Amino acid sequence: MNTNALKLFAQQTRSKLVSSIKTKMQWVLTEDSAELRGKQNEINQLRKEIAEKSQNNENGEEKVIEEVAYTWFNRVMALRFMDANGYNIPMVITPGEGLIRPEILQEAMGGNVDEALQLTADDLQHDEEFLYKKLLLAVCNHYNQSMPFLFESISDYTELLLPDDLLSEQSFVTDIRKGMTDEDCQNVEIMGWLYQFYITERKADAEAKKSQKGGLKSDEQAAATQLFTPHWIVRYMVENTLGRIWTTLHPDTALKAEMPYYIEPADNQPAPIPEDIQSVKDIRFIDPCMGSGHVLVYAFDLLCKMYEEEGYRTKEIPALILENNLYGMDIDKRCYQLASFALTMKANAYYSRYLRRDPVKPNVIFLENIDHETIAASGDWDEKSLIWQFENIDTIGSLLKVTSEECKKIKVENGLWGEQLRVMKSEAEYLSRGYHCVVTNPPYLGKGMGDILKEYVAKEYPNTKGDIMATFMERGIELCTLKGKMGMINQDSWMFMVTYENYRAKLLQANVHIDSLIHLGPHTFPEIGGEMVKSVSFIICKEKEETKGVYISVYDLKYHFEKEKYFKIAIDNNNCDRFYKLNQDAFSAIEGTPICFWGTDKIFETYSRNLSLSAVANPCVGLQTADNDRFLRSWFEVNLFASGFNMKNAALATRSEKKWFPYNKGGYKRRWYGNQEMVVNFQNNGEELRSFKGAVLRNPDYYFKKSISWGLITGPIFRYYPSGFIFDVAGMSCFLKDENQYFLMLGWLNSNVFAVCSKLISPAGKLQVGEFCKMPTSSIIPNEVEKIAKQNIRISKSDWDAHETSWDFTTNELLSINANSYMKIMNDYADFNHLCIDLAAPEPSSLSWRVDIFKMKWETMFYRLHSNEEELNRMFIDIYGLQDELTPDVPLDEVTILQQGEISIEKSEKIIWHDDVIIKQFISYLVGCFMGRYSVDKPGLIIANQHQDLCSLDLQVDGIENSPRSTLSIDDDGIVPIIQEPDFFADDMTERIQLAIKTLFGEEQYYENMKYIEQTIGKTLRDYLYKDYYADHQQMYSVKGAKRPIYWLFSSRMGDKHKKGYFKALVYMHRMEADTLSKLHAEYVHPYINKVEQQLREAEEETLRDDLTQAQRNRALKLVNELKEKVKEVKEFEQELVEMASHRLTIDLDDGVKVNYPKFYPLVEPIKGLE
Repeated sequence: MNTNALKLFAQQTRSKLVSSIKTKMQWVLTEDSAELRGKQNEINQLRKEIAEKSQNNENGEEKVIEEVAYTWFNRVMALRFMDANGYNIPMVITPGEGLIRPEILQEAMGGNVDEALQLTADDLQHDEEFLYKKLLLAVCNHYNQSMPFLFESISDYTELLLPDDLLSEQSFVTDIRKGMTDEDCQNVEIMGWLYQFYITERKADAEAKKSQKGGLKSDEQAAATQLFTPHWIVRYMVENTLGRIWTTLHPDTALKAEMPYYIEPADNQPAPIPEDIQSVKDIRFIDPCMGSGHVLVYAFDLLCKMYEEEGYRTKEIPALILENNLYGMDIDKRCYQLASFALTMKANAYYSRYLRRDPVKPNVIFLENIDHETIAASGDWDEKSLIWQFENIDTIGSLLKVTSEECKKIKVENGLWGEQLRVMKSEAEYLSRGYHCVVTNPPYLGKGMGDILKEYVAKEYPNTKGDIMATFMERGIELCTLKGKMGMINQDSWMFMVTYENYRAKLLQANVHIDSLIHLGPHTFPEIGGEMVKSVSFIICKEKEETKGVYISVYDLKYHFEKEKYFKIAIDNNNCDRFYKLNQDAFSAIEGTPICFWGTDKIFETYSRNLSLSAVANPCVGLQTADNDRFLRSWFEVNLFASGFNMKNAALATRSEKKWFPYNKGGYKRRWYGNQEMVVNFQNNGEELRSFKGAVLRNPDYYFKKSISWGLITGPIFRYYPSGFIFDVAGMSCFLKDENQYFLMLGWLNSNVFAVCSKLISPAGKLQVGEFCKMPTSSIIPNEVEKIAKQNIRISKSDWDAHETSWDFTTNELLSINANSYMKIMNDYADFNHLCIDLAAPEPSSLSWRVDIFKMKWETMFYRLHSNEEELNRMFIDIYGLQDELTPDVPLDEVTILQQGEISIEKSEKIIWHDDVIIKQFISYLVGCFMGRYSVDKPGLIIANQHQDLCSLDLQVDGIENSPRSTLSIDDDGIVPIIQEPDFFADDMTERIQLAIKTLFGEEQYYENMKYIEQTIGKTLRDYLYKDYYADHQQMYSVKGAKRPIYWLFSSRMGDKHKKGYFKALVYMHRMEADTLSKLHAEYVHPYINKVEQQLREAEEETLRDDLTQAQRNRALKLVNELKEKVKEVKEFEQELVEMASHRLTIDLDDGVKVNYPKFYPLVEPIKGLE
């Protein structure tokens, strides 16, 4: 089945049908024609329906249009399905072979019409369109007798709004005929798929409304939770509930061979079955959230085979199944229609004369609200009775609890409420009856629960109120009879999350047994991408057994088809590493009773031997600002003088009168040290934050204290944070009760033994504080661990501080390599690799030599960190005797230094160096030196605040007389042009960097060094700066994808992709002043234009020469045109620049890049990712 094609067809047909019916409705409601005068009753009914649906500020017309559109889509879709399967003779939607018109129309035009359709001779005299419409309506009315759930009587406005164009190639009927191929129609599941695709827009709209006050309404709830269950999972659930009962009742059944997803009991013991089952006729099977009936349809197939084994006749079997065995409920009327149709089609497929007999109406219902007066008339109910919730049953659905005693008490009488009372009684019977098999894929709805549903669940099912998919677990077991079986697929959060801890404890103590469980993980549903929806499917028997359950993991597989494949391999080969058998009591060994079936006895023992982390530490979540744009910045955006680092406590921070303080927000995957990029406005002890609505200052007593921290998303990867940080809700932090244990603890937490232990509680790796508390500490930590952990922190900190984006950055690594450091680097390299090296003479004037030594230094540090991590693993593996479960190996790509692109790891576990990244980082540093951010002569930051007194720097600054001599001079205004033309400006960026190379490494090696730079980056330095540098700068100065460049690129392109951007200049944001734009104009833009205009005059004169060949003249004319274009573009930029300069724009660094940068649009280059 090509679901992509079906999705496109369903969505396009819906749009066309809605548009056609909308047009028809406008005509019906506004025209006064002879054709409509006889339809006044239907028109009045239409107006009444619109008025009723227009309550609560809703658009009644749209609701009616949507309802009628789906009615016709559904009916024509059903008729097309019946055509394709030979159930309609003649075919109603489909032409006969070699013909164009639908077969029923072709025959009618020849005078051949079924008398049951009750067409008159006069009808046959009309044109094709009229006749076909008559035939279609007649067929629908005819099927009202056998399938009233789908083909309701339509002599009303539904008929009136049927589009007129039914036969053309553009009609929705033709779309459905072509969209549903004969091959697709061989499986009745197509109806469910098409419904899911048809409501795609409604589903998306409902998803968007989940955050609205009051949650979703009933119809929105139904749309938001529609999800088609993969067929193999349906088979697993049905075969291990219904199939298991059957195999217990008939141990020698041949049906096992036809159930490839059936799992034999773990201990080969017969499963208990309900005592009232003696024959297949006794089995009651329900899907309480049936959707389009997918589960019921497969159960029908299996039941047919069971009836056959018991010797029933073919013609009896469909009716017996629909009468005795299958039940379904849903809150969506459309699902009720589809499920009823699907079961009827299954019955007819099994016995071809089924529809010609008196077909049985399937035992499926949609749960419709009962009004208050009817409920009152049904019996004498206490005001607290749940019976009153029948008023809200379209929202609460099959979660509504009704006892058999309450059901019996419901009185059904004729009279004013007679029909509603019968509906209520029927719903109560479905809700109170016990079932031997309860199988479903329940709705997943945590966020977005409507107020009524939320209140009901909180009161009746408090342990599972986090998401009704878990609530349905409780309800499903309630619906089961004793020894009955429940099969379900839902999200795996109930297995591990703290939210469901009480439920897990209650479940494992209850009279239930987990027969089997498949941990499916993400990518279970083909139409759901990403990692958010992680699934699990399971079978629970409502009777405690001492036998083991079967657990299978396909969690790690990335494709849905792989999950099915390896599940089948696991049940055929119980010795594979995906198959587990254990007693569910084992889960109680771990605090919080996570369903961690993959844990070995040794891993469980690691928990039982040790205290939980909560006994030795205080894990905390931190600050929630409620408005990160307001309170958070990247540290390099703001005024350095307003930032307070290394504060030991809140009192010192307050007394410092600083505004910005280091903020731990989690961040990407990094062990030991790092992810120190953000600052938070915590001025005056967070005065503004404390008064800001929605902000939550959790655990403030721990602010500024040293900690061990991890991120929610990256999982069990831990870092050391020294004193001075405030921590975020996503930068969860652990504060040890013994200050001397930090490094020992960090060594344990970053071991693979702890990682394996953590996965028992959180297999996805997203560690919440509550889960962290339950994890084990290690009672035995050798002292050697502290030494290794400290060294790992030093290595990781050295790597972090070697990059500009660290506030402790001092200088570029290539410049730190000299004769002395060379000796140390080589000795370290030789010692670590157990080599004896004859040292060559250092070559500090060679840039390529410096890069080679840089790589040797950092390769040594990388492999030392790698070796240390493996040694930690080895220690803890030995302590806990886990040699059979774990190896100490650490893949190279899990070593978390050199993460800025300097290296990549080959599959062969080999480091590949990217020299171009190393050189680009060096170029970036030199840019910073010219801007005044750094200096070769002084370590660390030089200018990182506004309004800097340049004379006080004690460094050479362009244009300032008598300033001290420096290796590299700082630009006088923080404006440096980046242009294509050499020799236009002596201080353009290319000229400056070339001069720096000559100054730093000597004139003798200058050309060799420049050649090395340009070969390494793959282009000339000028081309790199002009074309690529700014993209690299944005990437370097970004945090979690949010780009926050500190050098701003002013460009004559002005955001117009059709322009070339001939003139560009970098401006350092920390040196922006009110006259910066005026300087940019006077000292760079205007002189640039003058130079280009001079080139233009010379080029124009060149074209006038008589001695030019035609080719030379053409080249000269081309140059003239290019120069004219350049002058035009830059003059347009100049005009905008002069206008903006007149306003003397200033910035406040505290506002950050996101606010300040757009103030200079369109002069500055647009940034994707500024948000």
